[in-house]
Amino acid sequence: MPWSEITENLNDIIEEFEEYLEVTNVGEILRRYFVMNAFDGALTMLGFIMSSLISKVTDAHIIISAGFGMSLAMGVSGFVGALITEKAEREKQVKELEKVLLTRLSGSVIDRAGKVATLLAAIVDSSAPALAALICASPFFLVIYNVIPLSLAYNLSIAVTLGFLFVVGLYLGKIAEGGKLRYGLYMLAAGLVTSSLIVLLGIK
Repeated sequence: MPWSEITENLNDIIEEFEEYLEVTNVGEILRRYFVMNAFDGALTMLGFIMSSLISKVTDAHIIISAGFGMSLAMGVSGFVGALITEKAEREKQVKELEKVLLTRLSGSVIDRAGKVATLLAAIVDSSAPALAALICASPFFLVIYNVIPLSLAYNLSIAVTLGFLFVVGLYLGKIAEGGKLRYGLYMLAAGLVTSSLIVLLGIK
């Protein structure tokens, strides 16, 4: 197949994909899913790390294994939950449009766009918390390769998580078109409150 034909086909796919995004207005939904679930993943991992610290877990392999399992569970839960929820919502919208237009929309641009939007929402919903959790636990990988001691990994992991929450808040503020610092501080405060409560309650 000539390169020009490959490029043309790729452009057609991109244009069709952009049309789907415009028809479903899925961009707003994806942003909401990303922020909400990245926040959940980071805060959950922060709670796990703080509890591990209080419980004096000294094996980085245990922390990574448990963190990976938690990330996987959040990813699967997010994917299935979003897939089913969005599928039901999109099917409802299509049926309502069919009643108004007095015609079947199966196989139409609206129908195909809804299916693409559903899949994208599920992917974002599953990947955001899992990715956030893995980022927050990343310093413990350095312990396994004897780059840093475990005590430093705990401190770095907590710092990375709080920093990640702050960045997510900045992004949320950007979406809101104002008050980026305020939103960043909101997210940071949530992380600090969570950490403080775990320490005060002595959760093990």
